[in-house]
Amino acid sequence: MIGFERDIEFRQGHVPSTTKPVSLPYELRTEMTWIDFCHPLNPLGAPKEILSAMHTALVDGELSYAPDPAGHALRDALAQRFGISSDSFLVGTSPSELIRSAAQAFCPCRVGVVAPAPSEYALAVENAGHEHVDLVNPVSFATVDAYTARTQAGDFEGVVLANPAYPSSRLLTRSTLVHYLETCNWVVVDESYIELSFGGESMVPLVADYPNLVVVRNPSVTYAMPGVPISYAVANPLTIKEIKRFHDGTGSTMFAEVLAKLIVGQQGYLEDTHDFLDKEIPWMQCMLSLIPGIGIHPAEGNFVLCEFSPAEGMRLGVTCAEELVVRLQLSGFLVRRLDDVPGLDSQNYFCVAVRTRQENQRLLDALRGIVSSAD
Repeated sequence: MIGFERDIEFRQGHVPSTTKPVSLPYELRTEMTWIDFCHPLNPLGAPKEILSAMHTALVDGELSYAPDPAGHALRDALAQRFGISSDSFLVGTSPSELIRSAAQAFCPCRVGVVAPAPSEYALAVENAGHEHVDLVNPVSFATVDAYTARTQAGDFEGVVLANPAYPSSRLLTRSTLVHYLETCNWVVVDESYIELSFGGESMVPLVADYPNLVVVRNPSVTYAMPGVPISYAVANPLTIKEIKRFHDGTGSTMFAEVLAKLIVGQQGYLEDTHDFLDKEIPWMQCMLSLIPGIGIHPAEGNFVLCEFSPAEGMRLGVTCAEELVVRLQLSGFLVRRLDDVPGLDSQNYFCVAVRTRQENQRLLDALRGIVSSAD
């Protein structure tokens, strides 16, 4: 037993935590009427077939069994969907879990992490024994090219990118990724929001030519079911074999087996999603940009990076992003603040997810009312 008088030394952490939306207890969440614009999910909601399959699994007792840690059912379904070997897939629960497992397969080194980005990326890299450095584009929020990144941050052997990146909402170009692949020992690309993007191109086909590429995807976001954690990684079979040495699969859920075929068989749903977002993302950007004091940055994902930056002398109902977000919460809307996110040089940034037209219009009306309420 450790005496209370003794000092205990803990390992020093290097990754700052970012401000996140409060997660309320379930019994409170079910009573709230807030509309959540913090989390970018499919605005169409979960497909009825998936909801029905989960209900049936509960009623029939399928969740009484321990899940397959190797995820054979989902891997086989994905192999058929992408036309590549099932040995090219690794099933997990969250993108950060798979990023950490992938990073552990490589020798400790200096790893570049795209910025701005969720703090989970850097945390996963650090927990795998690497040192991370932020890769910031000096002129825009597009992913910085490998040459400029090394000029600013020095050399690095691994890199974690996103397609599209959160919260910048910018897609990763194939040429940018190829440059990283040809100059780095390993590259991980998080494609959690690729199916919810405006004209996004997946980088999965490149795994056939680049054994140092790992692509991570997140069906839980694609199908609007964040309470059912399912993610998977795609890479060269030899690379997946190495990653499996650090990934035991014990966190996998039975839902990955129950929903395996449904997850890859929702092409009509995905087409409807793309048709909606191809119109709604540009519309949302335009409408947000027309609100006094709010500047928007180009969005290619189903979330818009905004900045509260009123012109000098402009009299508005709020003075900063913090006050704006609090006023929105009091009005029934949850919007994500982005304090202390690497790559953002002020505290006036916030991110707005794209939801249904009716919900988006209600948020816009609330924003106009708040900023124009100056005495």
